[in-house]
Amino acid sequence: MDSEQKRALSSIAKEEYFQQALKKLILNVNLDDKEKSYILSTAILFSKIYEQDQRFCSYIELAYFIILKYSNNYQDFRPLYDFSINFGFFPISRFIHKRNLLSDYSIFDAIANSKINKFENNGYVETYEQNTIRNKLLGSNENENAFIAPTSFGKSSVIIEIIRKFDSNELKVGIIVPTKSLLMQTYRLIRDSNLSKRILIHDEMYKNEATFIAVFTQERALRLLEKNEISFNLLFIDEAHNLLEKSDRSVLLSRLINKCNNRVLNLKIYYLSPFIDDANSLKHKPSQSISQLKIKFTVKEPEIYEYKNNKEVIIYNRFLNESYLIGSSSSWLEYIIENAGNKNFIYLRRPIHIEEFAISFSKNHEDINDPKIDELVNVLKKYVHQDFYVIDLLKKGILYIHGKLPDLIKEFLEEQFIIIDNIKYIIANTVILEGVNLPIDTLFVLNTYSLDGKGLTNLIGRVNRLNQIFNLADGNLNKLFPKVHFVNNELYNGQKSDMYNKITKLRSRVFKDVPKNPLLCNFDIKNLKPTKDRLQTVKNEVENTIQNEKYLNEIGNNNQKSLKWYLIEKGIDVHYDDVNLLSIELTNRMNGLNAFQPPWVDLDMFNKIYVLFVKDIKGIKDYEILRLQNEDARKFYKKHIFNMHRYNLHENIELTYQYFKQRSNDEDPLYYIGSSYGELAKQTSKYPDSENKVYIVLLCWNN
Repeated sequence: MDSEQKRALSSIAKEEYFQQALKKLILNVNLDDKEKSYILSTAILFSKIYEQDQRFCSYIELAYFIILKYSNNYQDFRPLYDFSINFGFFPISRFIHKRNLLSDYSIFDAIANSKINKFENNGYVETYEQNTIRNKLLGSNENENAFIAPTSFGKSSVIIEIIRKFDSNELKVGIIVPTKSLLMQTYRLIRDSNLSKRILIHDEMYKNEATFIAVFTQERALRLLEKNEISFNLLFIDEAHNLLEKSDRSVLLSRLINKCNNRVLNLKIYYLSPFIDDANSLKHKPSQSISQLKIKFTVKEPEIYEYKNNKEVIIYNRFLNESYLIGSSSSWLEYIIENAGNKNFIYLRRPIHIEEFAISFSKNHEDINDPKIDELVNVLKKYVHQDFYVIDLLKKGILYIHGKLPDLIKEFLEEQFIIIDNIKYIIANTVILEGVNLPIDTLFVLNTYSLDGKGLTNLIGRVNRLNQIFNLADGNLNKLFPKVHFVNNELYNGQKSDMYNKITKLRSRVFKDVPKNPLLCNFDIKNLKPTKDRLQTVKNEVENTIQNEKYLNEIGNNNQKSLKWYLIEKGIDVHYDDVNLLSIELTNRMNGLNAFQPPWVDLDMFNKIYVLFVKDIKGIKDYEILRLQNEDARKFYKKHIFNMHRYNLHENIELTYQYFKQRSNDEDPLYYIGSSYGELAKQTSKYPDSENKVYIVLLCWNN
């Protein structure tokens, strides 16, 4: 919603009769016949304004909201059916037809419905816009295309169709995903599509095949290309908005794209995302041309609620940027229980808070008698650990996941949430955003730190997937209003918790691109918002990133590999202040070593890493690496990695548990655990001013 449209809608909001009628509609207060006629007439008016000038997207969104809300409130689906037919929201009109929701079905409706058949694709009905954009994408002859579509609008199925379009005996497909969870979900999608090609999910799986489909993270894809003189000739970048971010992984993604472009003439690249505003933001070179195909409209319109610290509850009207008091609740925990749906996602940021809340929340619930849950509990006791926190939670229909759980456990628990009806709550952080599609019907947000408009929209996109809404067996058009609750609380969102400013970011569904990746054409250092005292440091970091990528390309083109090249290519440079000084120091150290004589040959791997990369090295900026200066840390990691490869998960957990029991009797009870679980900071000679909470106190166990 641009500023002109915001002003226009604000002007409309001043019309008191409209304002009151819309408020009553939102609050489910009965309208009289005059108000019903009036509010539907305004929807028609907004529709006509959009038809005259299709830049006014917010008008058609408001018209759709009014009609959708009216039809659901009064179970009068004629206005919604007519709107859906006229504006191409065919999944809705087909659902209304199949469920016999019209009392005055006519021959004209039958004719209109028959025409919807041509918008069926792979067993589901597309919107007119979705169908048009998909066909344009499949028919495009451009080398680079951006497909921008809301969550649930068929990006995954488009990948399959494009692979089939370009299929050949020499087709090498790379599908680049940001997480291992999404990697496995995409793998299953490709596997079930019968594309008759070997599917790779790790670079070590490549066996000189002439054709394959690789579902990789950017790290695995770069390793494949670095070790083999091959490249992808068809490349998909899933969740392509990640390319805009300032992170080591966005740099690696840029590196992969540039490397593939340098190796293959007429490389086909498809950028897939729900959040790119302008595909030009993805360009690495001014000469690039990226064709943008964008689905603007979604059929879901979330209902946004906020529980405030004063115990009042409001509902937010994004169109008029207003909120209405609708009630109160005795506490924020009671509010969650009172408003829970069948399947609930409770969002928290830190893993330690996720686990703390899950345990506390479970005290408000009774045990459930469910044989499926009992069977799941026995599996977890046997293969994970009998004291795994999730076990007691599952008995009450609750589970949690976060990125610190082993991938195998996390994916297994997600699957159980899908198939066991009595698991009612899943408590998680952003790990849920780029993983499997879960059957969530209600979202509770307990912390908004670091969530911007895109992040919030992505969270909300998890609620009521389209296949749930339009399922003829148990679907419901009321699910087109996903329930989203922002729950203020001092425990996890601060003493002055107030989420309303975050909520107002949802007023618009259009978010401007902010390229923070220095390798993109439209990068501006102002996008990083450096403070004055950090400005020069940030400038140096940006310049180093740009120069390092140039160096990789120049040396790579000459087919030479210096030590500096290796450090950059493997991502080792990001842990140090100056890769040039590091490469000089490492060269001197290696020249002074005899690789086949003591003491070098007698050192284990961790001590070799220490001698080369850590000992007396200046400019280490990664605390995790700096910790290897501590001999006890090296011993622990060595033992941990050895155990990982020797023992199964259950045995490894038991060994770790016994180690903590032993360490709890040490004189110094502080133990380094990292920022995810850290509770205390520790000032040391190296970090006298440290405020990072990365330590815990190990409690003594009785033997």
